[in-house]
Amino acid sequence: MTALLARTQDWLGRRLNRFIERLRLRLAQPDALLQVTLLGLISGLLAALLVVAFRLALEGLQVYGLGLPGAERYESLPAEWRLLLPILGALVLGLAFHLLPFGMRNVGVGHVIIRFHRFGGYMPWQNAVVQFVAGVWGLLIGLSGGREGPGIHLGAFSGSLLGHSLGLPNNSVRTLSGCGVAAAISAAFNTPLAGVIFALEVVIKQYTLASFLPVILASSMGALLATTVFGPETLFTIEIHHQMSFWEVPTLLALGLIIGAMAAGYIQIVESTIARSWNWPVWARFTAAGVATGIIGFWVPEVLGIGHDTTDLVAAAELTLGALLIIAVTKWLLASVTVGLGLPIGTIAPVLVTGAVVGGTLGSLLYRLDQIPLNDVAFYTVLGMGAMMGATLQAPLAALAAVLELTSDTGAILPAMITIVVSGLVSRMVFGKSGLYDAILRANDQQMPGPSLWFNGDNIGVSSIIERRVAEVSCPCNLARFEQALEEKPAWLVIRDENRQATGVIRYAPARAAFDQIFNQALFDAQARAEQAAREADADAQANQASAENPDAAEDASTHRPANTAEGGIEHETADTIETGDEDAGNGIGIGIGIGIDMEALAHQVREEVRFDPTEISGFYRAADVEVGYTLTQAQRVMREEDVGVLVARRMLGSAQARTLGVMTAAMLEQAITER
Repeated sequence: MTALLARTQDWLGRRLNRFIERLRLRLAQPDALLQVTLLGLISGLLAALLVVAFRLALEGLQVYGLGLPGAERYESLPAEWRLLLPILGALVLGLAFHLLPFGMRNVGVGHVIIRFHRFGGYMPWQNAVVQFVAGVWGLLIGLSGGREGPGIHLGAFSGSLLGHSLGLPNNSVRTLSGCGVAAAISAAFNTPLAGVIFALEVVIKQYTLASFLPVILASSMGALLATTVFGPETLFTIEIHHQMSFWEVPTLLALGLIIGAMAAGYIQIVESTIARSWNWPVWARFTAAGVATGIIGFWVPEVLGIGHDTTDLVAAAELTLGALLIIAVTKWLLASVTVGLGLPIGTIAPVLVTGAVVGGTLGSLLYRLDQIPLNDVAFYTVLGMGAMMGATLQAPLAALAAVLELTSDTGAILPAMITIVVSGLVSRMVFGKSGLYDAILRANDQQMPGPSLWFNGDNIGVSSIIERRVAEVSCPCNLARFEQALEEKPAWLVIRDENRQATGVIRYAPARAAFDQIFNQALFDAQARAEQAAREADADAQANQASAENPDAAEDASTHRPANTAEGGIEHETADTIETGDEDAGNGIGIGIGIGIDMEALAHQVREEVRFDPTEISGFYRAADVEVGYTLTQAQRVMREEDVGVLVARRMLGSAQARTLGVMTAAMLEQAITER
């Protein structure tokens, strides 16, 4: 019986191994849509389970551990608890992180983006455990954050765990990690569409069918599981029914301008906090966040925790204008400082709450001026949430989807579009701020090149990125023309053939070094020939003088003396007219000493007569011409077809009067596409 069981297990094991191996080979292909979609469904289920477990643990500890009447009801705590709980809790959290190995401290959305783009989506399990425990603890003690940051990390870990357990190729592991991110956002907010778009805009950073379908299915699974456990309500229970009128457009524009400026300020505070606290020990940074939270929470308890209960009060217009302004400013400052100090909690929920309070403040003001009915305060609250999220994260589609799903009102789409677009433009174009996570990575000196959703190769022209400090020479050319091209120290020297077609380019430094070497050698050789000719001319003069004095001896000497060829066509002076030269003349070679040679004329003649092939210079790169009006996508195509790594931009390509405008390398092209 034991032998039969062993044979059965062996047979099943071989079959399973063959199946997994075929699956790995299939998933390495870009069109394995069915397989990766099914695996994405499993990844979404695992992610949703972890997010649900995280939420249950947090809310259970809030209700049964702290004795709150409900989740997030920190306003019910005594004032001394609101002061001491964040301070002591953050100190404990900081000391715990201080004892951890440095690599295990990396958690959150920034860590997910780094691992996704640089490590094939592989997420270490140790960091995921730290994120779960630290995230629950940080939110439990009232720090101003959200559940979505830990949820995104746990979701990405779920996809990574599934992919690496099966030994799948990195392209599939990355997709599964993205599926986990979408499911986590969907389960955290009960917004499946926003989860899909957030994963694609912020983490995956590309839209392709191969990634879209698995992410959609995974996000749906996350929302389904969260709905089953917690009910169909979204995180923010706001209902609106609003029909937009034309007179509201100036108000919406004003709201977009205000929130765009606040989003830029939020990111600036995060960057400045990171820069100032860079060298602080981790326990000091965490404790500082706890102290700030405790002091502000002592006076303004609405800033503690996630703040969705505060959002409900804002939408219902149950707070005074003064209270709204105080909450907006303190939440804005506290959340940005907390993010900058690196606490292991989410960043999206505080952004949403801040935007909700700003929008609610405007709505309450209009209501008190009898400009809108009471129900429309919730409308402006939701618009503020979407605008702040879109501008801060630079994820406009995710913000728009979140507004739609949080309100279940299609009438909010048009006004949400206006406020999201205006706020995003103000933050990015007026204040020059990129998305929050890009700013965090940049401030931590971990720039993340990756596909840009703002621009691609079809949106950028060649003329916008070329290096315009160029000169050109024909091949072959003389030293004089080559030196003339180098006079202004161009970044690139373009080499063209007799048909005016680009054959290659050379950087200034190697071109200058090659010129100096060729010129000095040619001048040395010419000087040697001139000296030889001068000596022979001197011998002729002496022979002529001797023949005048002794004709027989001169005739005998002339029979055995070689002819004077005077190579190079240089005219030489006789010994009677010799001018002694300086040792340092002639570019440091020390030529013409004691010989009647005009070194300036000799150098000029060398420059004019010596010709060489620039393509033989070390540092020469093959290049091809490209029309300066092309887009970067078209330039990439030319680069592939011509099999070159450098392009020379010209106007009027193919014309005899075509002008060289600049040079572009493959690295410059890729950087322009990924970083803009």
